[in-house]
Amino acid sequence: MKKATNIHPRKTNFEHPDLIEISLNDKKPSFKNSISWKLWLNCQDLAIDALNTDFIQGIKKGKLNPNDYGQYTVQDCAYTYHGQKDYQNLENRAAKMELPELAAFAKARWISYKKYYEEETNNWHIKDPSALKLNEAASWYINSEKKAFSDMYHPIYGIIAMIPCDQLWPWLALELEPSKKESGVYSFWIENNLGFGGAYRLDNFVDSWFKNNPGVYNEDIANYIYRCSMIGELNFFKSGCGQPLTPVPTLLEIQH
Repeated sequence: MKKATNIHPRKTNFEHPDLIEISLNDKKPSFKNSISWKLWLNCQDLAIDALNTDFIQGIKKGKLNPNDYGQYTVQDCAYTYHGQKDYQNLENRAAKMELPELAAFAKARWISYKKYYEEETNNWHIKDPSALKLNEAASWYINSEKKAFSDMYHPIYGIIAMIPCDQLWPWLALELEPSKKESGVYSFWIENNLGFGGAYRLDNFVDSWFKNNPGVYNEDIANYIYRCSMIGELNFFKSGCGQPLTPVPTLLEIQH
């Protein structure tokens, strides 16, 4: 059996050849000048909620039930299996609109998803990932991304939908790092998710793209899509230990 993949699979693979050709800044954005950083700060309530979930606290204290960790991983397999198709659609949309950089991000993501679920389904002796039943949290997250990637929105908002998981997981790992010894067998989760380089690359790319394409940015839509992805991550953690899910806001509620 291959060694299980410990690092979160939804992170963008910046080693993909198409992304290597793009100049990406991995420095922390400044709040004053960064659209994406403001989106993250607007969702600090959800980040704190994620930190306080039974799943993350279980990792922190080394007491997470292995069955809960296992079922979470299986749901991740199902999520990435179904989600890769939506990233392929986003890639195709961006390519047709002659937006090669946006297409490259989407392509790198779905290839990463495919590699992950193929490895993990093999590790868990799952022959057909399509047979896995999605729980409520995973199903909602997939549908939320499907909507964000659709022709309802410009493809750049699909890239915004990618940022929260790349930002949230290292933030959680950093918050848990002082408790690494206490986390015991789950210390690998903390170690493997430290580092904001990928999140900052996405942040800076989005900021630069909007600067070079004035007139596209809509603050309400950006906040809504970013927050929906944050809720998707939060509810995925909550579902791992059977906690009640956080309600999802409407765009109208975000605007007010």
